[in-house]
Amino acid sequence: MRLLMVLALWLVAAAIGFAVEAGGLRQFDAAVLLGLAGPARAAGWPVAVLLFATVAGSAAVRLPIAAAVGVVLAWRRDWTGAAVLAATTIGVLVGNAWLKQIVGRARPDILNHLAVETSLSFPSGHASNASAVFLCIGWLLVRHGMRPKRVWPVAILFVLLVGVSRVVLGVHWPSDVIAGWCVGTGWMLLCTAFARPRPVGPAVRTL
Repeated sequence: MRLLMVLALWLVAAAIGFAVEAGGLRQFDAAVLLGLAGPARAAGWPVAVLLFATVAGSAAVRLPIAAAVGVVLAWRRDWTGAAVLAATTIGVLVGNAWLKQIVGRARPDILNHLAVETSLSFPSGHASNASAVFLCIGWLLVRHGMRPKRVWPVAILFVLLVGVSRVVLGVHWPSDVIAGWCVGTGWMLLCTAFARPRPVGPAVRTL
């Protein structure tokens, strides 16, 4: 079931990529971008919240958090969890950069950018990396005993905020973000699919 979800997510991302290269999403992207960014910028305060989300989802914050979690996992001798987190973090970073070069899409040009970006646009690196890394951290928290209903709503909401922030800031088309979510979530599901369960017993400490 999990592998079918991975395949479905990546097929959606691929379909969006083909549509982007064919020029078929320009009208949709422009309408959604203006529909989200216009009201948010007019209100003012949502932009500040989304700027915080975009910084929190950046490599400067995301990678140190992943490294710190990896250290804690190693200290707790959860080598499987540490390996899954490393594979997720590094794999999505490399894969996203590769996909950007394949598609070669330029950044949006219909609104001024509220953040400085120089790389290509598709798929959104913030969306794909945040999806993979922070959902993987959510999976690790559940793996170590935290209740799923406390973990997943927070993790998913954060990932959604990171993606929406990129549109409101004017640095990504909506289809970039949707594809990024699909790529990152699919990669996380694949990396966690074959992880061995943690041994259960008195010697195992939980978070």
